[in-house]
Amino acid sequence: MQKKIEAIDFLKGYSMLSIVIYHIGQELNLPGAVARMINFGGTGVHTFIFVSGFGLYLSHLRRPLPFVAFLRKRFSKIYVPYVLTVIVSAAIALFLPIYPSSAFAFFGHVLLYKMFFADIMGSYGYQLWFMSTIIQLYFLFIPLTRLKERMTDRAFLVIGLAVSISWGVLIVAMGNASLRNYNGAFFLYLWEFMLGMLLAGKFYREGYAFWKMRVVWLVLLSIAGIGCYGLMALELGAYGRLLNDVPALVGYTSLSILLYRLKLSWINRFVLFTSKFSFALFLVHMLVLQLVILLVSRLGVIFSWSIGLGTLALCLGTGYWADKFFNRVDRLLFGPARQPATAAGR
Repeated sequence: MQKKIEAIDFLKGYSMLSIVIYHIGQELNLPGAVARMINFGGTGVHTFIFVSGFGLYLSHLRRPLPFVAFLRKRFSKIYVPYVLTVIVSAAIALFLPIYPSSAFAFFGHVLLYKMFFADIMGSYGYQLWFMSTIIQLYFLFIPLTRLKERMTDRAFLVIGLAVSISWGVLIVAMGNASLRNYNGAFFLYLWEFMLGMLLAGKFYREGYAFWKMRVVWLVLLSIAGIGCYGLMALELGAYGRLLNDVPALVGYTSLSILLYRLKLSWINRFVLFTSKFSFALFLVHMLVLQLVILLVSRLGVIFSWSIGLGTLALCLGTGYWADKFFNRVDRLLFGPARQPATAAGR
């Protein structure tokens, strides 16, 4: 069975690109409709978590690892680059006003207790809230594989949906839906991680490849998912905004697969290239963006489309070289060379 699945790599790269473009787009003075379209790029985090579940479980089925070995592998591939990014960001923040800097926030990242404190969840880069979520899912992964072995696919997914929906309803009812340590907790994203595991199992056992479904279904799912996502966000208040993850994942992922299936060679090559250093890009892009924003403000110019495009290119270049640096550190600390870092599987 092939080791790399091009469509999964495309989803990984595309979701990360859309997240970066979303963050850069927030700095542009966009009209309402365009701003809402840009904001949809932020839903790429759902596809990234889904792909993480798929990649990790497929890797587990091909070569199972015990709990400690699995965490050791995640430590070298994910935690070390994350902490290195925090160290660099904190060092720069000592001299340039890009982030509020404190020992409490710094060690919150290093020691992983930031996931319990909303005021430091996004310190040293707001995107780093996601690290708490994915690390929580890593600790749950091996127990989830045991759970999946003991029940049907349907029951497995129903449990994930029940946990995620219940948590969403609970934090809205508590008035904590806007706090990142609540809305970023793994409970809310558990179902999409488990869905990825479920589909990886079906691919491994039956050869079922969801990315090969008929185009007409992809079109319908894209329209229905995006439509429901927008409707819930606009019409159902806090509950709708927090619980529209299901249509967000369905619509965004289906649209991404449609783009992949168009086989526009230059787009596919670019996205697949980006997927090779997607995790490093995720880690460093907000640092690059904050430095550009600081420079723009000191020069007294407007953050324009041209500056936005230049920032995107700078983010991509920095992510590419950061990945090479992370690989070199990994070889020094842990031995032989590994594949480029990714939070979404091996």
